[in-house]
Amino acid sequence: MTTDRIRVLLIEDDPDYARLVESQLCEEAGSPFRLEHADNLRNGLRRMAEGEPDVILLDLVLPESQGLETYARVYIQAPHIPVVVLTAFETEPMALEAVRNGAQDFVSKGEADRKLLIRTIRYAIERHRLRMTLRNLSLLDELTGLYNRRGFLRLASQQMKLADRTRRASLLIAVDVDGLKLINDRSGHREGDRAITETARILRQTFRASDVVARVGGDEFMVFAIEARPDGQDHIAARLRERLDELNAKAELPFTLALSVGAVRVDPELILPLEELMARADEALYEQKRAKPFRVTSQIPSP
Repeated sequence: MTTDRIRVLLIEDDPDYARLVESQLCEEAGSPFRLEHADNLRNGLRRMAEGEPDVILLDLVLPESQGLETYARVYIQAPHIPVVVLTAFETEPMALEAVRNGAQDFVSKGEADRKLLIRTIRYAIERHRLRMTLRNLSLLDELTGLYNRRGFLRLASQQMKLADRTRRASLLIAVDVDGLKLINDRSGHREGDRAITETARILRQTFRASDVVARVGGDEFMVFAIEARPDGQDHIAARLRERLDELNAKAELPFTLALSVGAVRVDPELILPLEELMARADEALYEQKRAKPFRVTSQIPSP
């Protein structure tokens, strides 16, 4: 959350209701809120990408998106931002479903006065912060700060469900540090840990905040990435190679970091269990490792 005013992004196509929310939150002198308004989902997603708000007020019924799909598209882009759903009486069942899928709360458009709206926003931010803190205690890898295997299984499963609702293809990517035992034997386990943490840093730089990046084993990583472009695999491979080359070019490490990568496409038309998809990604990775050991290829292979 920002250190000054609370940045609220309102995604709402009704200009009259948007003006009402603005008057409730911002017109009083010394208001702690700063409201930004997007009149459709596309503009809302763009504003989220330009600068993350502290909380999102979201109408589920927009011209280009209806119902839970609206919430799913917001969550996929920014799962770490709390969302409060705005609802009319007839859409309350959809709002309840959005809460079951991770939204912090919902408020009725016809009943939300200034006091209720402010309280709902503040409680949503605090609940979300507490939820993230508690989740991170059990779902994060201590060495890298990435999700651990348990965290990956939970969050990737949730992302799969949302991607299925929006009919968007995804990628499940397995990454392995080549020659970690050799690094440990020659340079010591401290440098082996450094190889792990540098790999984690490269993956953070390569993937988006909305992608689920995890260390699922000693030298094994897994990424669930919502595909945003047709050439997603080649684009990811190019970014990964660029980050890896930059690291090795610095010549500050007593080893050359090398990665093997395997990927499978998660087709929304053919839903498979996450564990099976992970096994297929691992199989693709080891096929690449056998073919070109100790290298990361310019293209991520798919079985």
